[in-house]
Amino acid sequence: MSMDQMPLLAVIFYSIPESVLLFSFGLTIVGEYINFKRVLVAAVISAFSSMFIRANVPFGIHSIIGFFILFVLTWKILKINPGKALISSLISLMTLLLLDTTILPIILKAKNTTIEEVLKDNYRRIIYPAPHLIIYGLITWFLYSRKIFLIKGSRVGNGDEYNKTRMLLTILILFQGLFLFVINEHLNYLGQCSFFIRLLSLIFFISSILFLNVLYGGDRLKKAQYRDKT
Repeated sequence: MSMDQMPLLAVIFYSIPESVLLFSFGLTIVGEYINFKRVLVAAVISAFSSMFIRANVPFGIHSIIGFFILFVLTWKILKINPGKALISSLISLMTLLLLDTTILPIILKAKNTTIEEVLKDNYRRIIYPAPHLIIYGLITWFLYSRKIFLIKGSRVGNGDEYNKTRMLLTILILFQGLFLFVINEHLNYLGQCSFFIRLLSLIFFISSILFLNVLYGGDRLKKAQYRDKT
C-alpha cells in the first residue's frame, strides 16, 4: 500500500485543527479544563508528527502510532495523569474514527470518488473531512459547555484516584475498540468496508460509553454535587 505524502497546506488547515479537536474532546470527556495554549502546542507537534508518520507508514496503521503520540502529548504537555491520559486518548481517537468512517464514505459516494483520489488533491483533502470535523467540534463544545463528562476531573473537584484494576479493565476494552476502528478505517481506505463492520464499530462504541458511564458515574457525579450544594 502506498504511503501518504501530506502537503504542508493539509497539515495547517486539516491536521492541526483535527489535533486541536482530538485533545479538546479528550480533556472534556475526562472532566478537565481546556488550556488552549497547551492544546495548540500539542496539536502542532501531533500534526507534524502525523505528516512524518503518514509518509513512512501504511494508511490505517498510522492511526495506531498516532494514538501513542496523542497519549504521550496528553500526559506530558497537557499534564493529565497517565491512566486518564490513556483513556482520554482512546475515546477521543475512537470518536474521531467513528465520525470519519461514517460521514466521509457518504461524501465520497455522493461525489463518485475514492479516498486515494481525494488524498492526491490538496483542496479536496481539506474540504471533504470538514463536515465530520465540524460535527466533532460541536459535540466537544456541547459537552464542555454543559460540563458533561465520563470521568471526574478538575472541573468538578480535584479528581478521583480510581481503582487500578478498573482502569486496566477500561483500557483493555478500549484498546480492543481502537483496533476494531483501525480495521474499519483500513477497509474504508481500500473501499472494502462492509455495513456489518461499520455497525459493529458503532455498537462497540455505544457499549463502551455506556460501560464507562456505569463504571465511573459520569455526569451523575456533577449532578450529585449540584444537588448537595442546593
